[in-house]
Amino acid sequence: MRKKRIAVLHAQVPFTWGGAEYQVQKLTDNLVRRGYETELIQIPFKWYPKNSLLDSMYLWRMVDLSEANGKRIDMVIPTKFPTYGVNHDNKVMWLVHQHRAAYDLYDNQTHFGFGTIEHGEEMRQSVYSFDNVVIRESKKIFSESKTVSDRLYSYNGIDSEPLYHPPAFAGRYICGEYGSYILSAGRLDPLKRLDLLIKSLPFCDKSIRLIITGIGSDQDALVNLVEKTGLTDRVDFAGFVTEDELIQLYANAFAVYFAPVDEDYGYITLEAFLSQKPIVTCRDSGGVLEFARHEENALICEPQPEQIGEAFSRLYNNKSLCEELGNTGKLSISNINWDNVVDKFVAFL
Repeated sequence: MRKKRIAVLHAQVPFTWGGAEYQVQKLTDNLVRRGYETELIQIPFKWYPKNSLLDSMYLWRMVDLSEANGKRIDMVIPTKFPTYGVNHDNKVMWLVHQHRAAYDLYDNQTHFGFGTIEHGEEMRQSVYSFDNVVIRESKKIFSESKTVSDRLYSYNGIDSEPLYHPPAFAGRYICGEYGSYILSAGRLDPLKRLDLLIKSLPFCDKSIRLIITGIGSDQDALVNLVEKTGLTDRVDFAGFVTEDELIQLYANAFAVYFAPVDEDYGYITLEAFLSQKPIVTCRDSGGVLEFARHEENALICEPQPEQIGEAFSRLYNNKSLCEELGNTGKLSISNINWDNVVDKFVAFL
């Protein structure tokens, strides 16, 4: 019997690597590990100017993945916009996200929401029309989180099933001590609201330090904010760190900050819990709240510096509470693994 052939589809922004890139690569690797002939197929994506966005949509629509080299492709797994435009009789989607500039970020200037740019409304209608047709062609629609499912239903009236997956270094995270610093990991982007974290430090115990890893478009603004507020002796911008360094930073933090705006999924929540660390987050942080439970494995605040600072002081001065919440966090995500993800997809072969 020949091996079943599966194509995982990804729209790649050149020279960019993040959560979506990790997700599609690990899905491909784990399908191969389970004995399926699997290929990751990527096409460069550029959403601007207007014609580039339309070209990307039409390009995926024209791709023929019914067979390759005379052999049938048994399943395609589209992920983020516009990969799900592909034509195939066994299209099983794992939605990372739609093009958010046409939806919940429509009025967001920082992320070029279509409501803030020339020809934006026309582009929005094109994306709406595209999504409403091609997504419904799927035999099954999984999403990466309940937050993504809720958006899809709210804007397009389409049902989907959340399907969670583990973070990059699952199996390697460890718990060391509950030290004297807060850890913030990930891309430095305005939606991650690291400005709130920095503004919370004056409301914390003065012994608390902050380590911020990662790079991104918001870096200069954040450095300027630290200098303006006189916090340079308490904040360390670590930049890019290695895998081993990141694991150690998680291991010895007393808590992790992760309070983005309406996050799609958020590996940092899972990374913190696997390291047995509590997180401090906000009530509007989207996918984070699918795992975070107030007073069980996290402290959930209003997006206000005073509340966030008070939460960190409470944890810093009660390390047994950090340990209790962190241990509960690890137990709460113990059933998230790649075998479950693969089982869901191969059921449609």
